[in-house]
Amino acid sequence: MTGKQKELRVRETYFKQVAREILLREGYQGLTINRVAEVTGFSRGTVYQFFGSKEELITALGIECRVRLLETVQKAARLPGRPRERMVAMGEMMAYYAKHDANDHRILKMIDSEAILDKVPESQQEQMKQHDTQIFNTLLGIVKDAIAVGDLVLQGGSTPQSLTFAFWAMVDGCLVAIMGSAPLKEAKIHDPMGEIVRNGHYLMDGYGWRPLSTECDYVKTARRVRALLAGEPVEERKWAVAGERR
Repeated sequence: MTGKQKELRVRETYFKQVAREILLREGYQGLTINRVAEVTGFSRGTVYQFFGSKEELITALGIECRVRLLETVQKAARLPGRPRERMVAMGEMMAYYAKHDANDHRILKMIDSEAILDKVPESQQEQMKQHDTQIFNTLLGIVKDAIAVGDLVLQGGSTPQSLTFAFWAMVDGCLVAIMGSAPLKEAKIHDPMGEIVRNGHYLMDGYGWRPLSTECDYVKTARRVRALLAGEPVEERKWAVAGERR
């Protein structure tokens, strides 16, 4: 990039950084182009050169959140092991995301709840849809891999897409519950993502997805994923083998 392009990129990043802080602190109504201009010391016109409306600005933040979520999902999908182990890794990755990137999820849900996408250019809408599609297809790829190697046989009209949707709905619903008004404390749900992982195993066992939870120590698989996320060394023999409890 030229020096001018770099300067514009830095300025755009600065506007988004400030907008994110305002949005998380003051909410949707508190974020305006005027507010961003006031905090940054730039004129309204300068901010409008980058973002035509506050909805465009919020969606730009949402796109960044979607990129980070996609990177998390794809990282889990690339881990070595049987397809079910990779799905377990996916659950652990999402639990990590829910804990460490809660503000990202808050922004994404804010976009949905305020119907912001209906007010932004089609190009931004398409970017959000593309990232969602990539996330879904990454999950779908794990399910299809399980079918291809014979670990999973779908019956009764089930399709790879319908099973993938079930996983998507479980995780997304859990994240909404965490951010929303679900009575988790009253229900004594201290680890909602852990509950989703546990029920995910019930779902996979019900489908006969091997290795079953009785055939593999997935607790150790989860620990290895957490160690990787924490940057800790992981033993050389990383993943379990079908039929072997370790």
